[in-house]
Amino acid sequence: MLTYKDLKEQYTNTADRLAYIDFMLRFTGIVKRSDIGEMFNLSDAAASKVLADYSNICKRNIVYNRSVRANAIVRDSYEPLIDFDAETALGMLANGFNKNKLSLPAKTIIPFEKIGKVTNNLSTNFIGKITRAIKGKYAISCEYRSENSDNHHRRTIIPLAMMHDGVNWMFRGYHRDDENKVFFKNFHFSRAFDVVEHFGEKTYKALSHETLDFDKEWNLILPLQLQLHTDRSESQKARIRTDFGIPENKNEMTTSVRCAFQWIIEKEWFIDSRNGEEKLEDKTPRFYKFKLLNAEMLKLLKSSNI
Repeated sequence: MLTYKDLKEQYTNTADRLAYIDFMLRFTGIVKRSDIGEMFNLSDAAASKVLADYSNICKRNIVYNRSVRANAIVRDSYEPLIDFDAETALGMLANGFNKNKLSLPAKTIIPFEKIGKVTNNLSTNFIGKITRAIKGKYAISCEYRSENSDNHHRRTIIPLAMMHDGVNWMFRGYHRDDENKVFFKNFHFSRAFDVVEHFGEKTYKALSHETLDFDKEWNLILPLQLQLHTDRSESQKARIRTDFGIPENKNEMTTSVRCAFQWIIEKEWFIDSRNGEEKLEDKTPRFYKFKLLNAEMLKLLKSSNI
C-alpha cells in the first residue's frame, strides 16, 4: 500500500485518477467510466485508458461486472493501492473526492487546524465494508458495542445512510434481529467490530421495507420551536443569540430536524424538552440553552406518524 506521495512519484500524470478509482472501489464497491470522466473532465477513451492502467497495476482488485454495468471490486483479493485515513475517507464520501486531502499534512487554502480531534478506533477496513453495503443495498453483520446496552452479540444490519454530528461519524441502519422490534436506528462506525459484508447472498439483500423509504423517523421532519431558557442570565442569552444568529430583540427561533436526529440536537444544543411533571421529578442540576416550546405537540405528531 502506497502513500499519496509515493503514488505521485511513480505515476506523476495519473496519480489523482488512480487514487480516485481505488477510493471508489474500496468505499462504494464500483467505479464507472462516466464517474472518472465527470471527475476529471476526460473523454470516454481517456477514462478507459486510466481504468486499464489501474487494472494493470492492481490486477486482483478490479473486474467488469456486467450485471451492474460497472467496474467492481474483487472482494476476495482486493488490496488497497493507496492508504486512506478513516476520517479522510468518510469526509470524502460525504463531501466528494478531494486530492488535496490525500497529502499529509493536508493542503489548505489558509491555516486550519481541527480542534479536539478524538483518537478513536475507526477501522478503514470496516468502514469500507459498511459503505459498500450502503451503495450495494445489502446487509452486514458485526459485533456492535452499544452505549445503552451490554448486549454486544452479533447483529445483522442493513446500512442505509451516513451521518455526522460534528464529532461522531454514524450510519443509519435497519437492525433485522432487534429483540424490541425497533428496527431503524443510528449506529456509530467506531462501535462496529468484526464487520462481515454479505454481498451477493440473496437472503441478505435489502428488502423493500428495510429501506429509507420505510424509515418513518428518517422521513418525518419536525419543527423545533425554541426559546432562550429562562434560567440563563441576560449576558448568557446575548451570547447564545450571537452563536445561533438570533436577532438581538428576539428570544425565540424555529428550526427543523429529522425525527431520527431530534435527540442528538437536544443533547448538543442543550434543549430542555421536559414537561412540568418531569421537571419536578428531575432533581439533578442541569444546564440548558433553550426550552422546547412545542414538546407536547411533537410527541403527538410522532405518535400519530410512527
